[in-house]
Amino acid sequence: MSASENGQVVGVIGPAGFGGSHLCVELIRRGHTVIGLSRNPESFGTCPGYTPRRLDIALASIKDLARAFDHIDVLVSQYGPHTQGADALQYMPYVEVVRKLILAVKLANIKYFIFVGGAGSLLVPETHESLADHPDFFLSYRRQMAESNAHVQHMEERLGPIGYDLRLYRNARLAIKSGKSTTMDLHMIQTYEESIRENDQASDYIKAGRATLLFFEGNTSFRWTFVSPSPLYRPGPRTGSYEITIDYVPLKGVRSKENMLDGRLTGISAADLAVAIVDEIESPQLLHKHWTASADLSNDIAHPCYVTSDDI
Repeated sequence: MSASENGQVVGVIGPAGFGGSHLCVELIRRGHTVIGLSRNPESFGTCPGYTPRRLDIALASIKDLARAFDHIDVLVSQYGPHTQGADALQYMPYVEVVRKLILAVKLANIKYFIFVGGAGSLLVPETHESLADHPDFFLSYRRQMAESNAHVQHMEERLGPIGYDLRLYRNARLAIKSGKSTTMDLHMIQTYEESIRENDQASDYIKAGRATLLFFEGNTSFRWTFVSPSPLYRPGPRTGSYEITIDYVPLKGVRSKENMLDGRLTGISAADLAVAIVDEIESPQLLHKHWTASADLSNDIAHPCYVTSDDI
């Protein structure tokens, strides 16, 4: 396997998934050679510069993973169980898979490992708490997702029941704003928010993403960077512009007394996060850093969750 004249060989774990498919498109457009690693990497499609390499990340041994990483310069993990539905959003085996990936990366002597985790590991400004541990996060997160039709549609497509409930919640909130709410709408909002306060359905998975950061922080035994997409990460247009923040979640607006995160969370499109990651591949600036990228999401037109080689 050889890269183009100015490109690198980049392995992408999860090449047909949400973030991974957008990343593959960006890499190939910019002249890099991509090796797609997953159970069904052919789902991304066929094109020059893309080679599928079948691998069950969850079941493979550390040695199997290391062999699969052969002849790869940079490895990007976009691993996530979302394609298996909401019930797959669990603390384990996600943490165990990340542990195996790190050991395999070291065994294969990968030059640079870019791990895409979750927003839950980002710290809240003026605190020592991560988003996943902050009492205001999960309710603020759901409220802001519900403000965006594009985000709700994204959740419906990827996570089924979580998305369907979010749609009902959004509709009830819109009914209140329009002055046409019913008792049923008010009950829906109350019930939904109480369930989020008690235990958000995705909380175990979000907390798992937060926990995996501990495998990286202070570890200089291999070359890594840890990317946490800003919270309102969803499909959207490729603007090519973004802002990098180290360790902390970027917030907007003014803090309220009741909930310091309400209405203040930021996001980025999968296309723009792909731009940020490929920029880091081409010109590494964030070695051994935990960072996020945020961008303008004012465009609320729904975009596809997944792209393929046809979009290159």
